[in-house]
Formats: sequence, structure tokens, C-alpha cells
Amino acid sequence: MRNKYAVALTAALGLFMAVLDDTVVNVALSKMATDFQVNLSTIQWVSTAYLLIQAAIIPIAGYLGNRLGIKRLFLFFISVFTIGSLLCGLSGYITDASNHAYIGLLIAARVIQGIGAGALTPLASAIALGSFPPEERARASGIIAGPVLVAPVLGPLLGGWLIDKFDWPSIFFINVPIGLVVVLLGLQIFPATLNQRAEARTAFDAVGLALAMIGTVAVIYGLTFVAQTRPGSVSLTHPGGEVYGWGYWPVWALVGTGVVLLASFIWWELRQSDPVLEVRLFTNYNFTISNVISWFNAMVVFGSLLIMPIFFQQVRIPPLSATDAGLAQAPQGLGSIIGVIGGSILYQRLGPKVQIAFGLALLALSSYATASLTLTTNWYDITLWLFCRGLGFSLTFVPIQTLAIARLTGPTLPKATSLFSVGRQIFSSAGTATVITLYTQQTASHYTAVRGTAAQVHLAFAQAQTAAVNDVFRFVTLGTLCVLVLALVTVPRKQTAPSPSPSHEAISV
Repeated sequence: MRNKYAVALTAALGLFMAVLDDTVVNVALSKMATDFQVNLSTIQWVSTAYLLIQAAIIPIAGYLGNRLGIKRLFLFFISVFTIGSLLCGLSGYITDASNHAYIGLLIAARVIQGIGAGALTPLASAIALGSFPPEERARASGIIAGPVLVAPVLGPLLGGWLIDKFDWPSIFFINVPIGLVVVLLGLQIFPATLNQRAEARTAFDAVGLALAMIGTVAVIYGLTFVAQTRPGSVSLTHPGGEVYGWGYWPVWALVGTGVVLLASFIWWELRQSDPVLEVRLFTNYNFTISNVISWFNAMVVFGSLLIMPIFFQQVRIPPLSATDAGLAQAPQGLGSIIGVIGGSILYQRLGPKVQIAFGLALLALSSYATASLTLTTNWYDITLWLFCRGLGFSLTFVPIQTLAIARLTGPTLPKATSLFSVGRQIFSSAGTATVITLYTQQTASHYTAVRGTAAQVHLAFAQAQTAAVNDVFRFVTLGTLCVLVLALVTVPRKQTAPSPSPSHEAISV
């Protein structure tokens, strides 16, 4: 195979753009709402539409890659993402007779962009991991972990700077030249073998595709309701408003429907010889325990990534600009980069158990140390803990993914990366909903205790928010320690080759 590092890095660059756009838009929503003259609940669909269509595409990307060729499909979807990015930027300049832009055009363009982004997550992982032999998969995991861990930290910084300098369409236009570069590199660097199609022994599994897509979207859409603010709930006594929370019946209706559909999907897939997702992989211990730890880690830790930007931009006195808030998280990004590089090297020497445990211990320690913020805390006061937080993210993520997928090859690999990615996506959404709900509820509780006269409302609310942020980090500390105990009990000390599933010959090891 051609230079494996060039192949993996090209795939990672495409994934980086997709993950970056999960967060880079968040800092632009307020400016977009003003330009489009819409309320917050409407502008939130710019993010929600992107998230939901991603969730629909991730489960099926590996299956389609096997059927149509991974290289061909990756280049197609990176092109779709690039075109969607261009349309997102142009939507700000298409106006009616009153010079008002159409928010519907932006949301539709975000759907196109999300289609490309959803497929890039598992396909980029499959290309990067498949370019390395099984015994070197930790290096590939380190390369592909970079976008997943660094992009969420870089997103607010890059987005804030671009908005300050060039306005919000620039956050989309910047993807266009990068997307073109990835397409050109992919055409030249990706080997032709990536276009080989797995032998189709059965008809196209349309039922499995429909169940996977609709079920995943229903679960994630339900979870997005949990943390949404009720319209009209903002008042003097509730400055932050009230979220729908877990008691809102549409949440359980959507999540319940999604769970039933996904359960039906599993039942259906176990009866297919060429399933959309290789759920039989869960008969393998390494794959199963890696996914379980990844789910809990995503739920506890990834949801908390939103909290520091909220503190720096909305709570701290004085608040930081979007650019400065991004700079404040630079130590976390630096820690992530060092962890990605070091994690792929340490994996072979320490094994998965030691490295995962060390990463989780760093996350727990840094979360506990961060749970003492004040209204005037500066980013340099917690630089060390932000760095340790980023380092812990990487040292945990790299061995988890490597343990799950290191020995898989052939048609099973793209399906495994789709399965691994969709689980992380669902539990990240659940974690985000949990963290935001906890933060909102604790803010309301603390505000009731400290609120004073109308002149002191702003200060009292900021104090309540700071206390709520600290509560969230205490929750994250406890949750991370629970995941640490689980890892110590279940993760093998060394990587072992999984045994093939006796019930399905398509699993290749």
C-alpha cells in the first residue's frame, strides 16, 4: 500500500472539517439570529439539522462503502460536504425584496453538509485504520483521534476569529478550499484497492438501512429536546429560563420509538448474511467492552466539553469574547495533541488497561480541580488542569478505539467503525442533554438561594451559574471515577486477537 501515513492523514483532514463544523457554528448562532431576524429556537435548527442528518448517515456509511467502494464513497461525501459548505456561506447573501436572508436556505444547506459529514466519520476511520497492519493500529487510532478531540477545542477559537474578521459566512467558505485539497489528495494518494467492493451475497438491505437511520435519528432528536429552553420561560425569577428536561413527554416518545426501532433493527440484522451493521461483533469481548467504556466515557466526559465555553463567554465577569474564549481552551487542545501523539506510542508498551486507566485518572483529577471556579477565574489560573484534561481525553480515546478495532480487516472494518461511531454519537448526545439539564437545574436551585433585589439579579444569576458549573464538574468527576473502576475490572492488560464469530463467516480478523 502507498504511504500509510499520507493515506491516514488525508482521511483525517476530511474528518477534521466535519467534526470542526459540529462546534464552529455554535459561536455564530447569535449573529445569525440577528442577520436572519429569527428567534433562538429557530436558529437552533442550524445546529440540530446538521446533528440529526449526521446521525442518520453514520450507521449506514460502512455498509455503503463495502457495496460501492470506500475510496469512491469518501470522495463523493467529501464533495457533498464541500458543496454544502459553499451553499451555507452563500445563503447569507440570498435575500428577498426587503433584503432579508432566508433561514430555510441555510438550514437546507446544513442538511446537505451534514450528509457529507455523517459519512466521513466512519469512512475516514476505516481508511486510516485499514492503511496500517493490525499490529500498528494504535498509530492509526492516534491520527484519527486528532480531529475528534482537537476540533471541538479549536472550533470556538477559529469560529470566533473568522466571525470577528470576516462575518459568519466565512466559517463555511473556509471549508471549500480545504475540501478541494482533500479530494485532490484522495484521488492521488488513496490506493485503488479501496475501491474494491465486497461481494454482495444478498440483495440490498433497504429494511436494515431504514430501521438504522430512523431509529438513530429518533433517539438523538428526543435527546436534543431535553436541554432545550421552554419558550416564554425566561423571567426575572428565572433569567436562564427552564429546559424541557427529562419529564417532557415527547422526549420519551421519541427515545422510546427510536429504541424500539433499533431493537427491531438488531433482530433483523441477526438474520441477514450481509447486515448494515455487524452487530455480531458484540460477541467479541474486546469489541464489546471497548464500546461500553466508550459509551460511558462519551456520556460523562464529552458532554462536559460545552461547559468551559459557557463559563468563559456567558458566566465569567467580565465575559470573554469568542476569540478569547477559544484561546482560553488552547491548553486543552495542546494536551489533546500531545496525548494523541504519545498515546499511539504508549499503547504498544503499556497495553490498553494501563493507558485507559491513566487517561481516566487524569480526567477525574482535572475535573475535580476545575470544580472550584469563581466569577473572576482566569484561564491561566486553570491552565494545568485544562492541559491535563486534554491529555486525559486523548490517552483514553486512542486505546479504546484501538482495542475495539485493531484486529478487524476486510469488509468488517467499515461496518465496525460505523457501529463504534454511532454508539459514541448517541451517548454523546445523552451526555450533553444530561450535563445541560444538570447545569440549568442547579443554576435555578442556586439562584433561588442567592437572588436579591432587581439591581442584583445579574450578579446573583452569575454566582448561581458559577456554582452550577462547579456542580457539573463534580458530577463529571464522580462519573469518570465510575468509568475508571469499570475499565480496571474489565479491560484486558494486553491486546489479544479476537476469535472469529462462529455464527457469521464474514467477520474477518
